[in-house]
Amino acid sequence: MGTGPGTLHGRRAIVTGAAGGIGAATARRLCEAGASVVLADLDGPATEATAAALQADGHDAHGVALDVTDDAQVAEVLASAAATLGGLDTVVANAGILRLARLEETTPELLRKCLDVNVVGTLSTVRHGVRHMPDGGAIVCTASVAGLEGAPELTAYCASKFAVVGIVQALARELAARGIRVNGVAPGLVDTPMLADFFRERARIRDTTADVVRDGLVRSVPLGRLADPTEVADTIVYLVSPQSSYVSGVTLPVLGGETA
Repeated sequence: MGTGPGTLHGRRAIVTGAAGGIGAATARRLCEAGASVVLADLDGPATEATAAALQADGHDAHGVALDVTDDAQVAEVLASAAATLGGLDTVVANAGILRLARLEETTPELLRKCLDVNVVGTLSTVRHGVRHMPDGGAIVCTASVAGLEGAPELTAYCASKFAVVGIVQALARELAARGIRVNGVAPGLVDTPMLADFFRERARIRDTTADVVRDGLVRSVPLGRLADPTEVADTIVYLVSPQSSYVSGVTLPVLGGETA
């Protein structure tokens, strides 16, 4: 897709939820394409370690702790990132949580937690990021296949990720006058610690084993395997790169052949 070394030379990016999984893979791919990157995550020590590994490979990377549900903290961290990098022209709002529960266990508190992190946190990250973004910047928000179609035991999570898709569509239109592109990515089954937690929790709810849950879901994927986080990261890098200069308002599924 033309997103190799040097493609994003001079770009200044922040990635939330970057301590591991898709966020860490995205930070690495952005660095490898030539960008300078601030990594942010609730787990500060893990984020700093991930950034240090990138620095050891010669990349311009910086790690910082961030709770995306704290709007004042988001404003402070985004401003600090912009000062560190000399501006921000790329924002990847990736921080998120996954919660499973049957309907009778889907309490208002559980729903609010999903919405607070996945929706409020995403919007807060973008809102404060745009303040430091020149015209022509690029934003990607991480949604999910659960933001494209409903799934059992994921009511709260689906509600939050459908909202992220709506945010992408609304802001793509609102920010178009400034040439700022806003897109989303909707991963399916990605081999991350969050997915392993999902297998275990669904197994508990259904009184089975995590391996049974995993095997059944993998069989449903036409490509017959889980995605590697780098495969989602490459999609995100494409969406912020010049190669997608006429793409905005899209949430791109990364589902291994599944349809949603």
